[in-house]
Amino acid sequence: MRIALISTVEGPVRQHGSGSIETLVWLLTRELSGLGHDVTVFGVAGSEPCGELVATIPSGSSPYDWQVREWINLCRAVEQSEKFDVLHSHGYFWGFPLEPLARAPMVHTLHVWPDRDAAYLWSLVPGACVTAISSCQWKKYPHLTPAGTVHHGLDASQFTFRNEPEDYLLFLGQFSWGKGPTVAIETARALGMRLRLAGPPNDYYREHVEPLVDGYRVEYVGYVSGPERDRLLGGARALLYPVQAPEPFGLVVVEAMLCGTPVAAMRLGAAPEIVDEGVTGFCAGSTDELVQAAREAVSLDRRRVRTHAEGRFSAERMAREYVRVYEELLSRRAAGIDAR
Repeated sequence: MRIALISTVEGPVRQHGSGSIETLVWLLTRELSGLGHDVTVFGVAGSEPCGELVATIPSGSSPYDWQVREWINLCRAVEQSEKFDVLHSHGYFWGFPLEPLARAPMVHTLHVWPDRDAAYLWSLVPGACVTAISSCQWKKYPHLTPAGTVHHGLDASQFTFRNEPEDYLLFLGQFSWGKGPTVAIETARALGMRLRLAGPPNDYYREHVEPLVDGYRVEYVGYVSGPERDRLLGGARALLYPVQAPEPFGLVVVEAMLCGTPVAAMRLGAAPEIVDEGVTGFCAGSTDELVQAAREAVSLDRRRVRTHAEGRFSAERMAREYVRVYEELLSRRAAGIDAR
């Protein structure tokens, strides 16, 4: 197939990009190309996809609002849609108003929680082909049924397996109430274990987290990326994922598991879909239960954690599942049936 991938434009589509969506799109280009498909990416100049690039937005700083940049990128893809068999838009749901103008069928993937605006945009094109990134993502809107659920996949070779961890628990992510960093601190203290916190500092960190950091039992290591992030994930006895607000996925959970690091998570959002109880970690229904979940998680077989994650969350699996969605969409369109 001739496949156009419409990326978000926060940054370039690269193997080691700064944005999770752009990195996922890069992986998708590599895997789809490896399966023999002709792939073109619409995105920021300087992108390095495994396929062709249509650079719609200059690299570096831009005078335009981020929503304007996303809209420009989507419009350019639709303008050239006659060149493709299918367009797969990752640019939020702003492609819906453009779908009637597209000369090839479109697939839409939302990488965040849907809100009323997203649901409304979908309702404007009720026959549209939408994929979910988790089964829980669209449960708030039962009248909207995704064409399929495709969990994210990653490249396991980019994560170093560590069979012998160091003596600390890890919290890695943005500092906000919803991510639960103070719950992570409480959990580590209840277990009498060291905790390392990693993420970019912000006002929430300075006001609510920094006063609890003592530099030894609770240590802040700053923002990490690349090899440093890999070492930190692999060195942890367990990743704490104490979210207080549900998330539609959780890439950091998969990243930890690919290093062999088990996960103790709150049973919210997509966490129960990602964490296999007693195999790659445990989920808890309360902050008190999280302590026991972490206590049990550190004793899990780390090699089994890695192997199980490789099987469930590979980039190749992700690409093959999207190909099935594309093929079903084209088949139904050829038969004059809507995407659902």
